[in-house]
Amino acid sequence: MCGICGIFHRDGTPVIELQAIKGMVRALRHRGPDGHGLYADDDISLGHARLSIIDLQGGTQPLRNEDQTIWMVCNGEIFNYVELRLQLKRRGHCFRTKTDVEVLIHLYEEKKEKLLQDINGQFAFAIWDKKAKRLLLARDHVGICPLHYFYNHKKFAFASEIKALLTLSDILPALNKRALVQAFTFWCPLTGQTPFEEIFEIKPGNYMWVNLDSVVESQYWFPRFGNTVSSSVKVEAVAEELRELLDDAVRLRLRSDVPVGAYLSGGLDSSITTALVKKNHNANLRTFSIGFENPHFDETPYQERVSKYLQTDHSYVKCSSEAIARVLPEIIWHTEKPILRTSPSPLFMLSHLVRRNNFKVVLTGEGADEFFSGYNIFKETKLRYFNALQPDSKLRPLLYRRLYPYHYTKDERMNGFWQSYFQKGYTNVADIFYSHRLRWQHGKFIRQFLSLDVQQLLRDYDPVMYLETQLGVQRDYLQSLHPVDRAHFLETYLFLGNYLLNSQGDRMLMGHSVEGRYPFLDRRVIEFANALPRNLKLRGLNEKWILKNTFAHLLPKETTARKKQPYRAPVNELIKCSQYLFNEFTSRERLSEDGLFDTQKVANLCRKIEMHAGRISAREEMAWIAIITTEILVDAFLRKVPSESRPDLKFYVWDFRTNALQKQLLVS
Repeated sequence: MCGICGIFHRDGTPVIELQAIKGMVRALRHRGPDGHGLYADDDISLGHARLSIIDLQGGTQPLRNEDQTIWMVCNGEIFNYVELRLQLKRRGHCFRTKTDVEVLIHLYEEKKEKLLQDINGQFAFAIWDKKAKRLLLARDHVGICPLHYFYNHKKFAFASEIKALLTLSDILPALNKRALVQAFTFWCPLTGQTPFEEIFEIKPGNYMWVNLDSVVESQYWFPRFGNTVSSSVKVEAVAEELRELLDDAVRLRLRSDVPVGAYLSGGLDSSITTALVKKNHNANLRTFSIGFENPHFDETPYQERVSKYLQTDHSYVKCSSEAIARVLPEIIWHTEKPILRTSPSPLFMLSHLVRRNNFKVVLTGEGADEFFSGYNIFKETKLRYFNALQPDSKLRPLLYRRLYPYHYTKDERMNGFWQSYFQKGYTNVADIFYSHRLRWQHGKFIRQFLSLDVQQLLRDYDPVMYLETQLGVQRDYLQSLHPVDRAHFLETYLFLGNYLLNSQGDRMLMGHSVEGRYPFLDRRVIEFANALPRNLKLRGLNEKWILKNTFAHLLPKETTARKKQPYRAPVNELIKCSQYLFNEFTSRERLSEDGLFDTQKVANLCRKIEMHAGRISAREEMAWIAIITTEILVDAFLRKVPSESRPDLKFYVWDFRTNALQKQLLVS
């Protein structure tokens, strides 16, 4: 991974923006500490902060074609570059470097935006076509790599992270209050939106053309769900193809000129990727994991069991609740959005462990849950739909007890409450949001803590209705799906790229200059999984059945037999032990000045936490974290708090006048 940025003057004014682009690169230094490159001409300025993974000496960006009419900056990796490079050489293209992303320039020369159909990777890139005076930006199919932009009639600016855009003097940060409500409802702003007015994000699977007259975003890929493979297919045939696909996805993601490690959570997904690396590709594998002082969340015994079984060299970081709380301001600096859970904090600490051990690249297991039915939301939707087929049945609702045994106790009154909760709206199977409406009700609870002024401003705004509008033509597609497949679509559309691969993925990894690679998110693996019959992924209430069946022989028996434990970080203990750390963010003075939250309601919540921290509800925990992290966001990006003092960067600058890379290093 790296950091990219650029400024394109859409009004045709000839301006060379070297100082501005330096400031943008400086804001991205954590994404690329290994080198910093610039290119500027009268129309455009491009910047790059490099994390060197492939072609350590020769991969300096921006890159160009032979006659210097095409320029490119790229964040990410093109995993099938070896094969593409051979094909392009046979067709007469000349390569200047051994880096993976140079294939994009030559593919662009042949195919323009259609190059996106040829590449297997994770990326966000910008290609400047000097002759045509137009800019192509694109983001990978599921949104692993971020790419933000701002534009008006005079200029178009883009960057990997928002903080780089905010270095520009003509971008004045203001909170997008609708996006805040989206985050309180869906855990993150809706795809394409950010918490800042007039700053947007290119959507996963999309590309954008920018020229003097227009800015047009188009979609080149989105995940299609619904089993298209016959239900009579033999399990052995499915397993064999899955083994080959996933092993090849792992093989491609091990292409690197630096050592590659792996995250090992102790669960099924990371254990499978680790086993495939160890068995087929790397006998001396380093693995890394998270441990918790709180035994309720700790999975280190499972991690150690898998590590011992696979004979990896294993390290882990043990996280205390106070440590998780103390890094929260830094977490929000990197996520650039409020969060509702503390889960990103341990992952940030984990990437620090990886970097301390001199690793830049790790393989992880993300994506298996989304595409092989790993989450409870899929089981819950299946049960609700099953109950809707016989709404008068007294026995079918009892199945919720199997799914959520921790909710059901000897208290029949509470048991009745939970059964009624899960049955709410369960017969309305035609609802395109059938699977998720229950979860989104937490957003209404959090919304009540907003100030009266903000509530009045948003009185007619419904984020769920806006989501339905945003779906556009995909709404009809969603309507055509089985409710469980709809749940898969929504988890991918709302959660995967916007939250999981962002707040828990890219931002936590790149905060310590570490690149994550995701074999389960190989486009071929996703399309294979989406075509499978549902009962091969979710058999009864047994999640990821085909993965367990296919890879059980590589793992300890308890890894495939144990019930899935969702990754979570402590919240209640964190609030209890660290409320004093955040008193400044909930003071009446602070809240009154910002005007976002109701001071009395926040004070009541804080008092309840102080007196009864062990008895606050999950939605009260989420509300407290949402309030705190929103105020931290305001503090970090709107109050202009000075960042810590760091040494100046040195830049390799391409001099377009002499068409040569300047030999001296320019100090910013």
